[in-house]
Amino acid sequence: MATALVAGPLRLDYDSGDIRCVRLGDEEILRRVYVAFQDRNWTARPWRILSEEVDDRGDSFTVHVSARGSFDAEPFTWQVDISGDPEGTLRYSLRGEASAPFLRNRLGICVLHPMAGFAGRPCEITHVDGSLEASTFPDRISPHQPFLDVSGMAYPVGRSGRARIDFAGEVFETEDHRNWSDASYKTYCTPISLPFPVEVRPREVVSQSVTLTLAGVAARVPAPPNDGPVTIAVDAAAQPMPSVGVHLTEPAWTQSETDFLRSLSLGHLHADIDTTAPDAADRVAGAVARARVLDTRVFLALHAEGDPDPTLATPLADAGDTLAGVWIVHPDEKVTARATLDAWRSALGPDLPWGCGTNLYFTELNRDRPDTVGLAWTTFSVNPQVHAQDNRSVLQNAATLEVMAENATTLAGGTRIHVGPVSLRPRFNPNATDPASDVSSTDLPADVDARQRDWFAAAWTALAVRSLAIPGTVSAVTLFEDLGWKGLRARDRGPEDAAFPANAGEEFPVSVVMRALARATHLLPTVSSDPEAIDAIVLEGPEGRSAFLANLTDAPREARLTGAADAALTVGPHDVVAIDLPGRAS
Repeated sequence: MATALVAGPLRLDYDSGDIRCVRLGDEEILRRVYVAFQDRNWTARPWRILSEEVDDRGDSFTVHVSARGSFDAEPFTWQVDISGDPEGTLRYSLRGEASAPFLRNRLGICVLHPMAGFAGRPCEITHVDGSLEASTFPDRISPHQPFLDVSGMAYPVGRSGRARIDFAGEVFETEDHRNWSDASYKTYCTPISLPFPVEVRPREVVSQSVTLTLAGVAARVPAPPNDGPVTIAVDAAAQPMPSVGVHLTEPAWTQSETDFLRSLSLGHLHADIDTTAPDAADRVAGAVARARVLDTRVFLALHAEGDPDPTLATPLADAGDTLAGVWIVHPDEKVTARATLDAWRSALGPDLPWGCGTNLYFTELNRDRPDTVGLAWTTFSVNPQVHAQDNRSVLQNAATLEVMAENATTLAGGTRIHVGPVSLRPRFNPNATDPASDVSSTDLPADVDARQRDWFAAAWTALAVRSLAIPGTVSAVTLFEDLGWKGLRARDRGPEDAAFPANAGEEFPVSVVMRALARATHLLPTVSSDPEAIDAIVLEGPEGRSAFLANLTDAPREARLTGAADAALTVGPHDVVAIDLPGRAS
């Protein structure tokens, strides 16, 4: 649980070795400072906190933390000393040492700068040689590191103040974290241009520090957090909803599973087809047939190696209007090459609704803009846990999808945009250099999140789709699998695993949100007065208006909808509440 602390004019939270959401008045000037370990596969591994000592003096504080690594970094122990003084200076100092050798891709302090309010903000970079460079935090999502060779940075804060961050112990650089849907820019140590992995040797000391200082800021005591009602302003200018669908799994549905999926009124299905399988044509026909059972459409991702398979032409042609879109996924191409796409397009039918893009993250599309001439779709995948897994970070990351949707329009070249598959955890690790060692950090498989079956998945889904439903951007979103522990409902055969104890046929809370999203025709924009506490989505469709309010805190909070909606209610801790609203039925 986070501990609220004060350092002169600053408010912040301490949580498990991290400092988070450093605020000057209502302005967040630093999002997070923490210690990261990424192994040879770029998988972020958790720390085991051994001890914590917090000395809160009201206007200042000190924190001492001891921790040990896990997995490859199990031999590594570290201590962090954090301090905040009455002038608003924050210092975060790390000292760690290994008792046995291990490999790392990244080890050390990371600093996150908030996305909100920082896009386009001027800054001054101090390089390692002492030279200065005037720059800005990127407005559009930068495909490559905007700041290199960093030992310090400074930027304006408040009305006329200035914040400076000094980095010591390593060479730092900054990447645009929004490429992976993180709601931040990240300054990290060890430049990515250097060879990796690197061996950490026994008795090798890692010593780094980050210091934040303020200038031109009044030494006032910050106001305490506002625990009063959260206001959700609802705009009457309704925005059209994208098509909302699910990722099709291989096992056939039972009748009750079919009835459940039909009740959702899904806009589409999304199916992956292994074109090297001997029954690939039957799999295409089967996906089309299952879409027709649900009276919906289907996107097909053809996973291709070698030459095009002409036997797929017939089932694709037979799909007719049921086929919403089709694209090629090649294992050796992060963004499918136009030559690869054109070869399959020529063999299977140039008049089909072909698309291009990536089965990986937005960053690949951003770094290798596709040729979209003559195509119908551009696609990319999303999950909110490439870098962080805690509730607070993942829910914050939902806001980034709005920026991502707006940026994608310039890459799509006039085609419609499909986002998906969207999953809570990464479906696979595209950066693994030693896949055999890339085991899960939990008792569940690495692509499964136990929070799929509770309030958390429902809250993130509502906020994610609200962010993606920006007019003129995303036309279709594929969210989660249809059934099972990565889906909306447990299979009829019962629980998948003791670590995921769902009952047979159990409908997860996210299914209620998905049903409302799929049936909605429009969304009413909302702005929360405290989105870290309560946020909401307001939907409109043939059945009227409804809202989902998510309480992201561990205490009950009051909320009030104003503007185009009028409602007041109390939302329990870590809960999602659905309410019907009076208003126009479409």
